[in-house]
Amino acid sequence: MIGASSNKPLEIRKALFTVCLMLIACCVSSCSMPSLETPQCNEARDSVKEFYSWYLGTDAEMRSRQKEFYDRYVSRTFDPAPRGALDAFFLSDTTPTTFKVGKCEVTDDTHAKVQVQLYWRQERKTDQKEIYVKTVKSEDTWLIESVDSQ
Repeated sequence: MIGASSNKPLEIRKALFTVCLMLIACCVSSCSMPSLETPQCNEARDSVKEFYSWYLGTDAEMRSRQKEFYDRYVSRTFDPAPRGALDAFFLSDTTPTTFKVGKCEVTDDTHAKVQVQLYWRQERKTDQKEIYVKTVKSEDTWLIESVDSQ
């Protein structure tokens, strides 16, 4: 009988620990953040983010060899002609060091405008510029239609 009574506090602790773990798991699983944006914005933002990640991470020579990636994200109606010395996707004559995709506005079921914040980090200074990427849905893909500084 002595062995049975000495295990009782240990069993109670195990049971309490198990209950606590279950409560924590329930709380964590029920606390997901709902998406406040439309599905169109979510999809358009994802396409813009994937394109700008690729574009910023490659040089012009590599981009020319990866034309299929470019075609996957850019509409055929996009005019890549240089605007003076400005890059058509950055609207700048220098390449930013990083970017962030910001807010999105849906104009209709097939058109969205996505804000892109470009950053140039230098020694003790960071410059920022906002551009607006207009996208169009073609079949199941969101394509970049134009880039403006608004």
